[in-house]
Amino acid sequence: MCGVCSLVSQGRDCHNNRINGILYQRTSMEMSQRELAEKSGVNLRQIQRYENSTSDVGNMTLRNALSIADALECEVRDLL
Repeated sequence: MCGVCSLVSQGRDCHNNRINGILYQRTSMEMSQRELAEKSGVNLRQIQRYENSTSDVGNMTLRNALSIADALECEVRDLL
């Protein structure tokens, strides 16, 4: 899954797959996963799991949700 092409503004990747909220918000902020991890305090591997949908974003801890939303300057609902 990518989040770099022009379709990202429509919430889709190059293969027309839906981009989850974290990937979409992070890409729109032009932030790397590592930068998000450092800014939010959430483990880099956990961010990768959320973006790859191996961990359900809807079941993330409240602490992680708030930390990521603050780092991305968005609302928690934008991550879902």
